[in-house]
Amino acid sequence: MQSNLNNGFNNSGRTMPSLDMNSPSAPREMPSSAMDAASAYGHMQKVLVELRVPSNQGVLAASRTAAQINVSSFRFDTSYEPITVNSSSEQLSTLRANNEETVIVRGIIEENDIQQLESQANVIKVYKDTPIAPFDIALLEKNRDLVVPMDGAQNCPIGTCDCSPTTAKGTIADVAKYFGADQIWAAGFKGEGIVVGVVDGGITAEGRDIGPSETILRVKNVIGGPASDWGTTAKEWGEHGNMSATDVLGMAPAAKLYDCRISGGDAISNALKVFDWAIKQYQTDGTPQILTNSWGIYQENWDEFYANNPEHPFTRKVVEAIELGILVLFAAGNCGGSCPSQRCGTDTGSGKSIWGANGHPLVMTVGAVNKEEQFIGYSSQGPASLDPNKPDFCSVSHFKGYFASDNGTSAACPIAAGVVALLKQAKSDLNQQEAKELLKSTAKNIGEPGFDHHSGAGIIQAKAAFDQLLPQQPKWHEWESWGGNSFYAPAVVSAEENHLDAFIVGGDSAIYRKSWHQDKNPGEWEKLDGFSLGTPAVLSRNQQNIDLFIISQERTLQRKCWNGKTWSEWENLGGLCKHGVTATSWGSNRLDVFSVAADNAVWHKFWNGESWSEWLSLGGISLGTPAAVSLQENSIDVFIRGCDHAIYRKSWNGTSWSNNWESLGGLWLYSPAVTVNTNTINIFTVGTDNAIHRKTCDRATTSEWQNLGGASISAPAALAWGQNRIDIFAVGGDNALYHKWLS
Repeated sequence: MQSNLNNGFNNSGRTMPSLDMNSPSAPREMPSSAMDAASAYGHMQKVLVELRVPSNQGVLAASRTAAQINVSSFRFDTSYEPITVNSSSEQLSTLRANNEETVIVRGIIEENDIQQLESQANVIKVYKDTPIAPFDIALLEKNRDLVVPMDGAQNCPIGTCDCSPTTAKGTIADVAKYFGADQIWAAGFKGEGIVVGVVDGGITAEGRDIGPSETILRVKNVIGGPASDWGTTAKEWGEHGNMSATDVLGMAPAAKLYDCRISGGDAISNALKVFDWAIKQYQTDGTPQILTNSWGIYQENWDEFYANNPEHPFTRKVVEAIELGILVLFAAGNCGGSCPSQRCGTDTGSGKSIWGANGHPLVMTVGAVNKEEQFIGYSSQGPASLDPNKPDFCSVSHFKGYFASDNGTSAACPIAAGVVALLKQAKSDLNQQEAKELLKSTAKNIGEPGFDHHSGAGIIQAKAAFDQLLPQQPKWHEWESWGGNSFYAPAVVSAEENHLDAFIVGGDSAIYRKSWHQDKNPGEWEKLDGFSLGTPAVLSRNQQNIDLFIISQERTLQRKCWNGKTWSEWENLGGLCKHGVTATSWGSNRLDVFSVAADNAVWHKFWNGESWSEWLSLGGISLGTPAAVSLQENSIDVFIRGCDHAIYRKSWNGTSWSNNWESLGGLWLYSPAVTVNTNTINIFTVGTDNAIHRKTCDRATTSEWQNLGGASISAPAALAWGQNRIDIFAVGGDNALYHKWLS
């Protein structure tokens, strides 16, 4: 567990380091620019300029247009590639009529000249290059919590509150268990095939040439990013990006990550560039499927237009990503009214703490609680500036993860993103609205029933959401003994609903039967007459009827029938059988039997409802009893263990047999068993470890082998019946019959 959740880190005692974000304290102030032109003018402002350009000429046209802007203090940032954005609703009809599109360029200008810039012919609007910051909460240089600890009940808007961000309430493994993520993993969903873009301050990734003065810690599963030096730095935001990355992996350990670094200037132009890259990457290969964002603005006055207007170009780019199919999560922020971050100033509490894209109606806005289901008092509260119904839900923070205490809504958001990765793997076409509504509808309330502006719909419940998305999957139960004393592989049949009959060959070579009915223990072994030199075969063509086949002392094929009340006498079907027999049926008046003759080839005989055919050789070299199954009418698949101990298949398509035996590979000790459920063939056989292994296949695809455990000294028997029910039987080292089932 620890290797999945902590990436090999020894993080005991690590705390979140300090960050000097130089957050503006008054309207119209921004962090100082590093651009050389800044010193030549008065108050310089970094800006994003929205231009109109001819459609399909994008970057080149925008660069030419920006270079021709006639405002003396404006400096076009040629290092920032122009970005096409969807038009605002106000401009859409005009631009379409003129066959134009909108493009964003970046630059710097004296603040007093912004109005002149906006008056230029091809300029639609000028925006501040808004400062941004991570939603961290605990600072290294403080020996006390950044927020004031308080009585959990006093001033808490819902339930009890936690205002101690440096005090971990359990580990990330505990968080995974709280969500039931361990149960989702056990069902085979760990985030395989899902890529999460961590839009943050950078990641130090395994296998990358890390920059100087960086942490020695490395994050696994990072596979790329928009910057050529992805995965090489995390220090600018105090390893905040490493925390977010490992929190995603704590819930989805097999997911892959993109390092979508937005630090370095700490401006929204970086985020716009990253989202544009993610959209283009998604259009190329379908990744990233998810973007997690634990950053934003702390105060409205950092940029009042961005804070309150959904037409800001970055917010439009976020909407574009969502509409394309990317799942987007944003942290709500750390300006909740009970114990807000000092950066929030007076912008705290309900209606004054979720700004800009973080509260857009389409995004998943994530608040925070701890594992003990206490509301985190600094978690930002709705209504958001862009949507009254925020946050959407809460995730868990305040746990030992990358740091001694991963905290803030910064930690809650990537935890939620990891949960979404599990859900996305379970349902590949899961979209933003479905994911949001699924998590809201299965959330756990921590206050009065229904939505509230503190916790939203409540605390997400990963396992409940998973079960609703993907109804309870069948699972394999433990092996149980049916006793007996068997010297060959068993056979099993279901001749009536919720009923099984197992057949074995005892030490005296007689046939024995044991019956099981649902909710009852198996009965005693019943001895039937007859003498068998090999594995029996049994099938049921219709309700209560059973056909039983054995190899007699003379090595001929013998058949005995059960009509629901009595057994018939043994019928001699001839042949010279070296190994056991198998049988299948694709209709009430059809029987197909297969055995191995002295030449080690597979031989076939069938009954058409009136008479038996002659024996026909299918060739091949079989080291044991064959197995056969019918997927549909007039269809047969036969499986054998070849002379190289691999499994081989030969098929009948209703007209002819396939020309050659197809190898399914492997190295197996005994013959296979096969059965069909939901148009899928299930193959079971015994590996060199004596365990039972399973492979599934249909006409188009074949799965990998799955180890089901056990210790068998014979070939298995298998039967599919009912809804998602498969039973397998094998002989153990004590010669008793053992049973395992999927349901």
